[in-house]
Amino acid sequence: MSALDASVIALGPADKLRNSIRILLVDDHVVFRAGLRALLEKQHDLVVVGEAGTGDEGVARAYLTRPDVVLMDLAMPGGGGLEATRRIVALGIGARVLVLTAVAQERQLLDALEAGASGFVEKAGPVEDLTRAIRTVTEGRLFLGADAATLVVLQRYWKEGQTQDEKAAADRLNARERQVLALVALGYTSKEIGRKLSVSPKTVDEDRARLMDRLGLRHRPELVRFALRTGLLVSEADVRSIDSGGGTRGGSGGRKGGKRPRKWEEGGRGEGAIPS
Repeated sequence: MSALDASVIALGPADKLRNSIRILLVDDHVVFRAGLRALLEKQHDLVVVGEAGTGDEGVARAYLTRPDVVLMDLAMPGGGGLEATRRIVALGIGARVLVLTAVAQERQLLDALEAGASGFVEKAGPVEDLTRAIRTVTEGRLFLGADAATLVVLQRYWKEGQTQDEKAAADRLNARERQVLALVALGYTSKEIGRKLSVSPKTVDEDRARLMDRLGLRHRPELVRFALRTGLLVSEADVRSIDSGGGTRGGSGGRKGGKRPRKWEEGGRGEGAIPS
């Protein structure tokens, strides 16, 4: 047995492993990993399947253990967390990378999103934020911090890189296209989006294909980047307001009730958007 194989820790009952969210810890601080493991395994639906102390080890462990979620520190030896994120995403094993950050540095976090990370969570934050983030990214959605304020900071920071072409393209989108763009970027499925907007999943698929073609985008990380740079990415609080207030019908922007984020109105920018 190789040293790498030997480091994969026994997990206990097979039924817990089979029915739980499988997590890989990648951080160069052994004591931190031990404390994190103890906290996570108190949750009935979470199980740690392995640990790594460098970026290179993290990639190898991910290939061996096939986790659902990789909790990734960025500041590590052995290639670093950013490069490890790119490589794990490129493995195509379906693992979601959730970045652990001690100090929220906007440029670093944006680089992680572009590398394919599904979000980030602060190391010093409450355990509830971490477990919510894990479950959110497992469902295929982005987790961009515990509150909308972080999203606003990211959008303002990225404004410096916004091009006139991107601004013009965003301004040409109608209300429904803005809705679809934001919800697809956050990771909602066509069925979920259709339910929120009161349209069929087929209609959402058609809207998404047309939108991606118009914007010249092919992959979701590109869509996330565009939505951030143009101020069109909404917070989960905005999404929850759709659930409570009803969706839209057709492309007219009419609503059954509730309040739509202003950035989804034609030409609107809203509180969380990049100022013009």
